[in-house]
Amino acid sequence: MLGLNNPISDPDLFDAEIAALTNSDHTTGATFLGIPLCDSISVQQLCLQFAVNLLVTAAIAWLFYYPKSHSKGFSVTFMLFGSAVFLLLFFMKSVGIDVSIGLGLFMIFGIMRYRTEMVPIREMTYLFLSIAVAVINGINLTVSYAELALANGLLLLLLTVVEYAIMRKREASKLVCYERIELIRPDRRAELIADLETRLGHKVLRVDVGNVDFLRDVAFLKVYYYPQRGENPMSESTMKINEKSAF
Repeated sequence: MLGLNNPISDPDLFDAEIAALTNSDHTTGATFLGIPLCDSISVQQLCLQFAVNLLVTAAIAWLFYYPKSHSKGFSVTFMLFGSAVFLLLFFMKSVGIDVSIGLGLFMIFGIMRYRTEMVPIREMTYLFLSIAVAVINGINLTVSYAELALANGLLLLLLTVVEYAIMRKREASKLVCYERIELIRPDRRAELIADLETRLGHKVLRVDVGNVDFLRDVAFLKVYYYPQRGENPMSESTMKINEKSAF
């Protein structure tokens, strides 16, 4: 008969020995305040997933967004957003916080902050794309590395098709305060477009007529055109007519 002090008859001692044997392969053994100083497997997993996430977000920002927008500020923002969300999700699993709750709060506060600025729809799309990539790479790795690489590859392939095939020519627009209001009549639209092309130096695609001020003899127009290679149309609200009063 086994004695009461036999290690096999003590379930708690047996489980502790198994845990010690399991953790001894990838921890240094040294702890501080009960926390291991180094877990080699977790460190390697963090470095690998962080590198993949950073590589994908950098490709999204600099290979797809920047060539058409030429905005370094937004490109850097996408990379920082993606890296921050990745690290947030990666360490959430260690404290037992539901990923959906944490991510939902993070995105709500992010949306509220960016709603205070006039952020164009394309920039907001790439911002959410950076967050989505971080979620894919930062959640618990329950799939194989091949599936993780395939998910990132499919996303980059979709961006390649959209940006360089479907939307190869990006349409831009200008808000114009126009003084020749006699040309805004529908039957003189050809003359209006010809005059705008002469003044702006662009092939005009279409024109939308906004508010008309007969007291000052001016009309507010939105002119659509294809920008030339290397041209970066300004989209900041400070460089445009107030659209709420113009249209």
